[in-house]
Amino acid sequence: MSYDTAMPLESLYGGYVAQQTKLAMEVTPATTDLLMGLPAYWESNPSHWGHAETVPAAIRGARLGLGSSNRQNFGLALYVDFTATEEHWATYRDAWCGAT
Repeated sequence: MSYDTAMPLESLYGGYVAQQTKLAMEVTPATTDLLMGLPAYWESNPSHWGHAETVPAAIRGARLGLGSSNRQNFGLALYVDFTATEEHWATYRDAWCGAT
């Protein structure tokens, strides 16, 4: 889960996701599938600032956290799928699935 962080800015949120991705990879065996949950919903409250916790910021952060790792069983999962907009899915497809 990489959301409900209370981070007020996209840059801080992306940095948080990078750190959590790196830490999760360190403690999860390479033989175990690892998915990082990203926010695909909008709320603005003290635990989740919608303007900061965005799909693009989360994907950038996950990529930073991965670094040069070639881990094969790592992925991102949008939470929650029934609130994800077409824009969320398009960003996910373009920035995560379509990137090389």
